[in-house]
Amino acid sequence: MITRAKKWIGTDRRLLTNALIFTLSTIVNKGMNFFILPVLTYYLSKADYGMLSLITSVTTIAVIYIGFFPSNFIMVKFSKYKKEGMAPYISNMLLLMLASLVAVWGILFLLRSHLFVHYEERTLLVFMIALICFFQVFSFILSTLIQLEQNAIKYAAVQFVQTIATLSLALLLIIQFHWGWKGKFYAEFTIYGLFALFTFLYMLKHRYIRFDIDPTKIRELVRYLFPLTFFVLGLFLMGTVDKIFIANMVGLEEAGVYGIAVTMTFIINMVYDAVLKAWEPRSYQLLESEKAEDRKKVVQVTYLFSGFVILSAALYVLFIPWLFHLMINAKFDHALSFIPILVIGYAFEGLRKPISNYLNHIDKVDLVGGVTILAGGLNIVLNYFFIRSFGTVGAAYATAISFGVLYFTTLFFVFRYCNLPWLPERAS
Repeated sequence: MITRAKKWIGTDRRLLTNALIFTLSTIVNKGMNFFILPVLTYYLSKADYGMLSLITSVTTIAVIYIGFFPSNFIMVKFSKYKKEGMAPYISNMLLLMLASLVAVWGILFLLRSHLFVHYEERTLLVFMIALICFFQVFSFILSTLIQLEQNAIKYAAVQFVQTIATLSLALLLIIQFHWGWKGKFYAEFTIYGLFALFTFLYMLKHRYIRFDIDPTKIRELVRYLFPLTFFVLGLFLMGTVDKIFIANMVGLEEAGVYGIAVTMTFIINMVYDAVLKAWEPRSYQLLESEKAEDRKKVVQVTYLFSGFVILSAALYVLFIPWLFHLMINAKFDHALSFIPILVIGYAFEGLRKPISNYLNHIDKVDLVGGVTILAGGLNIVLNYFFIRSFGTVGAAYATAISFGVLYFTTLFFVFRYCNLPWLPERAS
């Protein structure tokens, strides 16, 4: 089976080794957040988790518009421009990030009373959220650059240090200083800030930055990235807006319970992302090729990955009750009923991720963005009516349906526009 997989992927042992390291490092580093859940669910209340879920939802949406998610441009265009050609683009990305930081903070400031009904110090909170979004974009850029370098060991080391530092500081502030949800939030703010500085110095040292203010490049970045933000926005709406609805329509504690369900479900999404990290750079290289054999390899790996997604989702639903009771405090037991429904939604998302990249490669960014924002809009409508009719479980139904609609719509356009041999050739 390994030999066949190597043939399908069409590369040497290094890619398989990188794939294994990327997968294990992502699982271990992101998995640490799950390993400390027994501690966090013991020391934090349902309301604490509700507040953290609300902040995470706002942050996840706001971060899209800091530079318009520039790491996407780097990933897709790096094989075309190479390191030397990408350096001036990255310099102009930093200017775009600074300008958009001001705009994002202004919007959050205007919406602060509507977003954080249950919190008094809203002005300070939205300012910190805007900054943490700015810091996070640096982390995304660093991860993308190391991924493109295909240096899996460096990627694993950076991720490990960042995760350990964040969790250690969070546990100290929560357990020793009794800061509640603020302990986790302030820890993330501090470590993301330090890693943003590290990323900037790393890019300077490795000459990923060539300072050159170029309005033409800024316009090119905006033309490419801004439509893509609708894709990311629609996608993130489906993963975050449900908690905002629950917090305001049902209550902060119920949002905390649902947030635990989402966190436990996200384990399966984390595995999908880890596997794709090694494949994405290679897939863009193969798509650049005009060889029929290379395009056939793209299709074969897509089918292989799709089978993996379906099988892993089924196994996860089977074993999640045991894992849940092992890790989560009993006061959150109600969250278990939401997880199987959410797993269906995230399985659809796992199936969609690789094929969406194929549309991005042929510059169908507007199409991808339009489809995803429509799915995000559908998710908002479904959340409102389903939560009002069924309570919190309605949010899970809305998530599963929205991701399903997004996957099948994306699949339709991939079949229509991507010149890939989806059906096996018939023997003559």
